[in-house]
Amino acid sequence: MSFKIFSLQLTGKIKPVEKIENQREALYKNYQEFLTVEKSDELKEYIELESYINSSDFKKKKAEIESLQFKGSKEYNELAEFEKLKKTKKIKHYFKVVDSQELVRFEKIANSEKPAEFKTLKEYVGGGKFTQDKKEKKEEALDKKNRYKLLKSDPDVRFYTRFKKSSLYRNYLDVKSSKDLRRYEELKERTASNSFLERKAYLEDKKKWEKTEEFTKLKKFEEIKGRPHIQNYFKYKGSSDFDFIKGWKLTFEDNFSGALDSGKWSTVNKWAEHVGENFSLPGDLHFFTSGENIKTNGKLTIEVKKEKVKGKVWKMPAGFVPVDFDYTSGLLSTSNGFGKGDEIFEAKIKFHPVKQLVSTLSLSGDNGSPMVNLLEMGTKNRLGISKLDSNNKIQMEGLDISNLKAGKWYIFSVEKSGSAFTWKINDTEVLSINKNDIQYPLNLNASTIVVDEIPGHLLPNAFEIGWVKCYRKK
Repeated sequence: MSFKIFSLQLTGKIKPVEKIENQREALYKNYQEFLTVEKSDELKEYIELESYINSSDFKKKKAEIESLQFKGSKEYNELAEFEKLKKTKKIKHYFKVVDSQELVRFEKIANSEKPAEFKTLKEYVGGGKFTQDKKEKKEEALDKKNRYKLLKSDPDVRFYTRFKKSSLYRNYLDVKSSKDLRRYEELKERTASNSFLERKAYLEDKKKWEKTEEFTKLKKFEEIKGRPHIQNYFKYKGSSDFDFIKGWKLTFEDNFSGALDSGKWSTVNKWAEHVGENFSLPGDLHFFTSGENIKTNGKLTIEVKKEKVKGKVWKMPAGFVPVDFDYTSGLLSTSNGFGKGDEIFEAKIKFHPVKQLVSTLSLSGDNGSPMVNLLEMGTKNRLGISKLDSNNKIQMEGLDISNLKAGKWYIFSVEKSGSAFTWKINDTEVLSINKNDIQYPLNLNASTIVVDEIPGHLLPNAFEIGWVKCYRKK
């Protein structure tokens, strides 16, 4: 038994075949998705948005908008100046007067004859002219004095005189033509305008950035970036995950889902094709039927049965001799001519050895030797390269795989790269051999032979192959 196989299984390096198949299927789907995304307008839009969002123009615009606030702005200072003027004593007292009934009354009186007449009479009575006229006993002097007294006690004249001397009115006159009032009126109009109020609202808006076209583009970018297929695209872009898919072309595949494909497989041994039917060699305990022991139903099954059958054996010098056999089996082979370049051959096979049998999936040329074995199980469980020596005995250079778990499915593969052959089990490398003399077309062969009498409870025996795939390096 091979310690290498035991160690690989013990350390978990030979993964379950189900996990590998699921990973491969997922990877292939991701690759198809990758190709779709790569050509999509969606990716084009994403790249354009990414370029813009990472640009200095975008960052500058974002910084500018986010730095904008009402406090400290031109509008803030104008409003503050207006409120300050509005609260000054002079302005407040000015507006106490400007719209008051007192000012209306005062101006109405001022526009009448009373103030001027009262002023004239007051100057006359208080002056030398009145004294002179009085001495001369002029009647006019007394009339004017009586008129003066009358006006002096007149409510309008009294109000006019008192209001005109008031501090409110004096302040009114001082402010009326002042720069402060002009600035106040300018700011009042400015701060009440739609443009000012809109700008103030914009500067005070905590979500002004979110309302920009730039933010909309940013959110679109982030939304696209969050899409799973876009994330997968960038996950795989530049990685080596798709190297196998990109670098290798599937040239042969069969998952045996329907009837056996006669365009891919022959149930007659290559060396029996000119005879038209299979034949056995001296010492064989079995006879290969022409497909009767082959089944396909989602997998390939080569059955060994205990049954009487007549067949032919090639014996020298007699040629073909009729012989009775107790066992039947089956074989398959291709005529594709693999091995013309760097290639990979792999198959999913159930490891179920029976020591009285030899089941193989192999590659060989027209001479049948040497033979590249993806798997040989039964009497011996191994993989590698076998050939017939000068005594017609099989010599194997390879690896014992008896430690594999019986009844489990495994993916056996061999990669041919120039003269190097590398074997893997469930994608884990287990063996490498260099052979310069295998540089010719190869065919796939699958068969089970009987080498000893088989207990009845082991029959019928099934050599099961889930699928076969071949790849050629692009």
